[in-house]
Amino acid sequence: MRMGRRPAHPCPRPRPVPEGRHIVSGTHSPSYRTALAVPKAKTVLTLGVFSRLPAGLVPFAVIMAFTKHHGVGVAGLASGALMLAIALPGPARARWCSHRPPAALLLMTAASTVLLLAAAATAKAEHWQMPVLVTAAGGALFPPLTPTLRAIWSRIMPDKERLQSIHSLDSTVEELTFVATPLLGSALMVLSGPELSMMVGALLLGPAGLGVAAVLRTVPPVDQPKTAQKASRSQRSIIRSHTGRGIVFPVVALGLCAGGLNVIIPAVATDFGGLVSSGYSFAAFSLGGVVGGLAYGRKKWAASLGKRYTVASAALATGALILAALSHSPLTMLATFCVGLPMTPIFVIAYLLVDERIDPSRHPEANAWLGSGYNLGSASGAALGGQMLALTGARPVAAALAAVALGAAAVTHRLRAPSAPTAARDAREPAGLDEAASG
Repeated sequence: MRMGRRPAHPCPRPRPVPEGRHIVSGTHSPSYRTALAVPKAKTVLTLGVFSRLPAGLVPFAVIMAFTKHHGVGVAGLASGALMLAIALPGPARARWCSHRPPAALLLMTAASTVLLLAAAATAKAEHWQMPVLVTAAGGALFPPLTPTLRAIWSRIMPDKERLQSIHSLDSTVEELTFVATPLLGSALMVLSGPELSMMVGALLLGPAGLGVAAVLRTVPPVDQPKTAQKASRSQRSIIRSHTGRGIVFPVVALGLCAGGLNVIIPAVATDFGGLVSSGYSFAAFSLGGVVGGLAYGRKKWAASLGKRYTVASAALATGALILAALSHSPLTMLATFCVGLPMTPIFVIAYLLVDERIDPSRHPEANAWLGSGYNLGSASGAALGGQMLALTGARPVAAALAAVALGAAAVTHRLRAPSAPTAARDAREPAGLDEAASG
């Protein structure tokens, strides 16, 4: 560039248990070592790195390439077109691939690779409109590799403790990957230019897609009745359900906070140490996410997921308030660390809630909503925060972000123990939600 007992559904549906998976919860303390000992765990974790390298390299290279050949204005337009093209149809792409054989994922991967290579080859063209359109087309077909891999975790992990540990470890590795991709992109630019970075990112999609497709062929399939398979194609979007919105909104709030930081940090850095020093605060934000994720994944929690989600969202609001208090002082770096602390736990809890409350056949789509929600929130936070900062300064922007995070905590509180009529209504909604599990 993450809790009260919930009443069970009155007519719970049995959840499919993949072959070799035994649901045993609370039998041992969470451990990264035991999670990695599960067959295929190391393979999926490695594929996660390969699938995120293109997601980090391509946007970085697009900004650099279009800035070099057409100026900052066109670069911003190209970057925005790419990110919107990736984020907006992301859940639909994941749903389409999840209902088809792995070959469909490979077809989408190949199409996106070809388009992104064409965009890199034409980036220096005299007229910028065509390469921008080709770049956006490549983003629109960007394969849902990461959401698919996130869905695989719930199919191979034998219990919830190890699922929590592996999601925490995977999210931490994700943070480190996105720290490394700008460095890799810069090194490739030194060798040849930004076009090389873009081409390497596009070409990395191929092996990542092949690896994900190979794993999909070996993991136990989601066992569903034929009637459910027919109905799944006509189900409405997950985001239109009460549970779907409750899971996604805190991640959107997190994205808004991250986007707001993108404008707050440079503005504050110009007053204390110069613009170059803003890199330290950005690093502190990512470091907070790493520390928070590692700490969360190693602890065995007695509270339910819903309550943990509320606490994590409240911690995000607290971090934003600390940022508001320290935004006009040299301690901004400490404040950004505090904002970053709940980042990875919010993502991890969201993934666990998807596993607990969303029908298994729709996990890739739900995970894609989390990624798209964060990206759209980040873009909106940067755009709106920049306008607000120009009018009011950094402190009111940080306070507004805290209010949004508090709103997310209120939404998650409703996830903890919905009323019986709400649970019954969600059960009747054709959104593929599994309300049988307790929160």
